[in-house]
Amino acid sequence: MTIINCIIIEDELPASILLELHIAKFGFLNLKGKFTSVLGAQNILKTQKIDLIFLDINLPGKTGIEFAKSICPETAVIFTTAYTEYAVQGFELEAVDYILKPISYERFAKAINKYSKTKVLNEIVQHSKHEIESPFIFVKCERRMVKIFLHEIDYFESQGNYLLIYTQSDCFKTHQSLSEMEEKLPQGLFCRIHRSFLVAVNKITGYDASKISIAKKQLPLGRFYHSSVCRILKSLRNFQK
Repeated sequence: MTIINCIIIEDELPASILLELHIAKFGFLNLKGKFTSVLGAQNILKTQKIDLIFLDINLPGKTGIEFAKSICPETAVIFTTAYTEYAVQGFELEAVDYILKPISYERFAKAINKYSKTKVLNEIVQHSKHEIESPFIFVKCERRMVKIFLHEIDYFESQGNYLLIYTQSDCFKTHQSLSEMEEKLPQGLFCRIHRSFLVAVNKITGYDASKISIAKKQLPLGRFYHSSVCRILKSLRNFQK
């Protein structure tokens, strides 16, 4: 699992120390700080990405319940308390878990396992949603159809009767012309810079009178396409002078 940044908000020192000891036994949990009130924790939440909070309920000033209502929904909460009467409120706030003190390692591990399963499921859902929403093309490469997401494409290069499709990590070869491909693509995402090259506009890192830069590659900028390319690039904020 990826590293999980977490914090403890707990005003009782023994409980805070015990939580820290439990956290230390999980290699993917990265404790970013311990706080005795929600006021003390607010700054780190503004400046760093915190994935998980171990949150006491009875705290000085604002309670854990009140605080949980105000934090980013992407930050998960595991409530830690000595009182059972807040359990319903805790779960209404969609907390990952509600642990009663004193917190045993077994009960702590169960809560972390529950959080891990929820996180993995959310990542799967987000990945699937991203794939559904991201436009793509199918191209025939070596007798099979290959799916390529448009946001992964750096540029197309024409080589005779074949078309090379370059991504950051791969190159696909298909039997069609650059003009045929250009007609299939959504307008505005790609720009013809040469009779042999069609590039992703958002992948361009620089240009001059004779070439276009994409990452560390230099591609030729044809004289016939120079005016239209410059007009497109200068309309983009990142290329304005």
